[in-house]
Amino acid sequence: MLASPYRVMVQMSPPRFFLDVFPAQGCVSLSKEDARHAQSVLRLKVGDSLQLFDGRGRQAEASIVRMSKSSVEVDVVASDSVSRELPSKLELIVALPKGDRQKVLIDMLVQLGVDQLTPLHCERSVAQPTDNAVERLQRSVIETCKQCGRNQLMQVNEPTSIGQLGEQQQNNSVDSAPIRTLSLFAHPYGNHRPVLELLKSACRDQASAQPPTARVIIGPEGGLSDVECEQLLTAGWTQASLGSSILRIETAAIMVAATWAALNSDT
Repeated sequence: MLASPYRVMVQMSPPRFFLDVFPAQGCVSLSKEDARHAQSVLRLKVGDSLQLFDGRGRQAEASIVRMSKSSVEVDVVASDSVSRELPSKLELIVALPKGDRQKVLIDMLVQLGVDQLTPLHCERSVAQPTDNAVERLQRSVIETCKQCGRNQLMQVNEPTSIGQLGEQQQNNSVDSAPIRTLSLFAHPYGNHRPVLELLKSACRDQASAQPPTARVIIGPEGGLSDVECEQLLTAGWTQASLGSSILRIETAAIMVAATWAALNSDT
């Protein structure tokens, strides 16, 4: 029987594992958790190929050389710096949604190339960014980077508040160094400009030596309070509209991230 001329050959990517330190060449062991995953879930064997990344831009090609019940040792055969980052940086400052929606938020933002996520305390926040919550977010970042091929971990910052953001903005405005960061907060009421228009304006000078950056605040389900909006406006933040619909937290954040990624795409 003749092979179909329309058959597509699919090349599977090797499984990826995170190691914060690995040699340019030589042997190194996976973490205990990754060793269990490699054996019990992926069913990898000695001789199988895999990829390592350190979360700071380096990746390595390796193969398994030894396995035991609790360990997997791999041989790094080649390593290099491989960037899949956007040319311009975006920080999203987000009042965290509840439950599993946090994982959806992280998964999408990492895939879309967001540089930093900062959890936000607001008057109407429901899900509090506790230490345990921040640790879960950081673990989710690693898991998504394994899947999507990103070698730079999205940074999850310490939680902040509207008051702190206002102070930062005022301090930046009196700094003698040129500040090229667009600072926006999403809010559906009052005078505002579309977020696409504002983000486009920040990307016009993308070809310069120092690409622009943007920071965007996404408030809680109940929205930012009038007092919080006034604090931000007074401090120099710009109000932006995400459209006529009231979006969920993670939807709003994903919309901003996708818009920024599209504006900064080099393809």
